Amino acid sequence: MGLTDVPSIQAEYPTSTRHFLLIGFLGMFVGSIVFCYLAMKKKGNNITQTVTFIIASVAAGAYYSMWSGYGVTKKVEAEGPQRFIFWGRYVDWLITTPLLLYDIAVVVDAELGEIVMLLGVDVLMIVSGYIGASVLHPYKWAWWTLGMFFFGIVMYMFVGFYSKCRETKPDVADKYKILLALTIVSWCVYPIMWVIGSEGLAAVSLDIEVGFICLADLVAKVGFGLYLLFAVLPTEEEGEAAEKTSLV
Repeated sequence: MGLTDVPSIQAEYPTSTRHFLLIGFLGMFVGSIVFCYLAMKKKGNNITQTVTFIIASVAAGAYYSMWSGYGVTKKVEAEGPQRFIFWGRYVDWLITTPLLLYDIAVVVDAELGEIVMLLGVDVLMIVSGYIGASVLHPYKWAWWTLGMFFFGIVMYMFVGFYSKCRETKPDVADKYKILLALTIVSWCVYPIMWVIGSEGLAAVSLDIEVGFICLADLVAKVGFGLYLLFAVLPTEEEGEAAEKTSLV
């Protein structure tokens, strides 16, 4: 069977699942257009705008692959019906979450070692989650537990970044706290849905699983990017004013 003959699983999705995946794609696609415009409009250093554009673009591609029925596979446990495992979301997270964390780290001028540690444990967390989703009970729970260990390290480093922000950049500390809270709340949805969704207990329907993860993704990527660019980072006018002040 050639690559062009690989059948799509889309027809096997519940209707609401297809709708949620399409909403995810459209939301990320529109977000990528907005971030691309902001990156091209920004004068000087536009690395943050560029990173948010890449994040939304990768997520849009991942959601399109899952909506079209190709970024997914089926797994059958020893007992119970077959389950849909969306490997496309893990490819998405493996690329986008380190970029999100990079954005969070550079706001507080984190040390290189801190950034490497943060991005490294994030990759280990995603890989652990994917392996757990791919293997059968009871081994998958060991991988989920390992992933949660790495998740805890990420959360612990967030606390350190906020403390550093309060000391070095008190003028943006409150906004930075909201940015971290936005990330923490949306990211907590993922391990919860892993447990009660298709990867874990399959205690909720595929519609509920995909719907909650789609909402969390939109908040964690598009919502995060918009708040970061418009609320946390200084505007061009504020940046120019600060530069003039430093030269006086």
